Amino acid sequence: MFQSISPKALQLIRQGQQFDPSYQGGLSNHLPMALAALSFSGATDFQLEAFYRHYIPRLEPIRQASSTAKSGTAILGNKQHFPYFLHAYRQQVEKEGIEQTVKNAIPQLLPGLATAAFHALIRLSYAVQVQDKAETAIALAYWSSEFQPLGDLEITHKYQGLEQAQMAFGHFKDYSFQPGNIVDRIDQLTRIPEYQAISAIPADLTFEAIAQTSIRLYLASGNFTLLHGVTGLQALHALMPLIGQKGLAVNYFWQSYIAALCVSRANSISMKVVQTSPLASNEQWKIWLGQTLSNKDDHVVKLAYSCAYLHQYFSLPEYPAAVNALLAHQVV
Repeated sequence: MFQSISPKALQLIRQGQQFDPSYQGGLSNHLPMALAALSFSGATDFQLEAFYRHYIPRLEPIRQASSTAKSGTAILGNKQHFPYFLHAYRQQVEKEGIEQTVKNAIPQLLPGLATAAFHALIRLSYAVQVQDKAETAIALAYWSSEFQPLGDLEITHKYQGLEQAQMAFGHFKDYSFQPGNIVDRIDQLTRIPEYQAISAIPADLTFEAIAQTSIRLYLASGNFTLLHGVTGLQALHALMPLIGQKGLAVNYFWQSYIAALCVSRANSISMKVVQTSPLASNEQWKIWLGQTLSNKDDHVVKLAYSCAYLHQYFSLPEYPAAVNALLAHQVV
């Protein structure tokens, strides 16, 4: 169903490495992720170039790493230390290769899966998929410098995942957060006692349960924040071969997802099962993905790809239903 990364996409991803992973005070640069998703979905060179030209005017030059920077000066979660992390990861990836560098870095980064509203995780996952060393170093430096942990994991037998999601929504659907983006609201959330009281992870949590909950809640709400729960989960799934403590990764992702749900400002959520007929075949997915290839909205492109990817592993009818709904409202 998917194509290999095209030479043109790889060229544009590398060309785009002149730009910083964030811009305008904290927005995430989606350029390399969207280019990869477009290429995997079958985009032509013309479509890739058109997206690149459309997207780059908003971006800012990358913060340069000093040739004398020392890796020991980099502090996890310090945004100003992005250049130091970048310098260190560039050296590591050249010495050890992509896979080993990621394997070494992941254990300390897992508690921050929510970092940059899942975008650090997503960028790293695409970097590994396209097998580009420079892109991997940028993604790891971005995750490290923006690192946003949500606190120690606690495990509970008091509730299951769906019940926890419903409690999170009920407690915070009308909560008045201070002005800011998703990252700012999550930072506020971690200091609220009501959140701390419902933040423990269900003991019986599985990856499959997260897949089902995340796509159903997105489909029910159409919420922008919850969209990132789907694209973030796809990114985690693709990275799983490089993650040693897979159960820990699942728990940290759910911790991040519940936090995102709390700050999502979703109008409503529902776990109603969606029925689709006929079941989506690979050919049908190719048709749907083809309809996104001229879209200039990076979130549309990545969500469609993520749904197609996850549907291969979890045959949930909500994935094709979500893409159908997306295509019905897309603006090219």
